[in-house]
This record gives sequence, C-alpha cells and structure tokens, in this order.
Amino acid sequence: MDYKLIAVATDFSPGALAAFDTALDLARQTGARLLVAHVIPPLITPSPLLDDLTVSQMTMQLRQDLSDSAQREIQTRYLDQAQGLRAEAVVLEGDPSRELINLVGQRGVDLLVVGATGLSGLAEVFFGSVAAKAVRRCPCSVMVVRSRPTQAQV
Repeated sequence: MDYKLIAVATDFSPGALAAFDTALDLARQTGARLLVAHVIPPLITPSPLLDDLTVSQMTMQLRQDLSDSAQREIQTRYLDQAQGLRAEAVVLEGDPSRELINLVGQRGVDLLVVGATGLSGLAEVFFGSVAAKAVRRCPCSVMVVRSRPTQAQV
C-alpha cells in the first residue's frame, strides 16, 4: 500500500514505542510523512471551593506545562530517530480515541498506528481501549502493534 501520511499515537508506554518503531519503518519504506500524536486527557477541576478565575488560571498553566512536556518527550523519544523523514509532533487534549479519530479525518491520514497496551478487567468493559475504538471508528486503516514480551512476561 502507498502511504502518504502515517500517524502514530503515543502515551509514552512500551507499547507506544513498538507502534512508533513500526510506523517509522513503514514511513521509511514508503516515503510517507509521519505524525507522532499524544493526547492529554481532559483536566478535572481540582476543588469546587476554588473560584472560577483561580481554577482557570491553574488549569491553563497546567495544560501548557503538560503540552510543553509532551512536545519535548516526543522530540527526544521519537522525532530525533526520524531523521531524514518529514515528521512532526502533535499534542492534543481531550478523549484520546476521539481526538485521534478527529486528527485522522482533519489531516487526511492514510494509516493510524497504535500500540496494544490494553486495559484489563472492568476498565476495559466500561471504557474500551483506544486501539479498539480507533479500529471501529477511524476513516482510515488502523494497525495495532503488540510489543514484544519481555523476559519477565514470558
């Protein structure tokens, strides 16, 4: 398949690193551009006792700090390895699966690569995984990458 734009989602977990390695290989093979996307979950108001202005100022600064930190992490963990490719970092805020699906549609992504880090138990029943939601709802192909088991997992 001929990909022009590949997006890879990261939560900075080992599964996300495996997904990035796969996306990087595909981008190199096809000459595709690479988007490395991280989604910051929505922030919750810290206390109902604080006034709206204080909460607004606190959450705005926290959002900015989280975004800046994510940008730096993407650069050092991923983009520095993508030399020779057209690659960029994208940091979003909101529900991870919803934001990734929106990104895919808005940017015309041909392939979304996600790690299969997996939730377990009740959390998966109630929320489902980002990978599962992306597979069901994305307008493009989705590749789910499993990380190799470590010696401790075997």
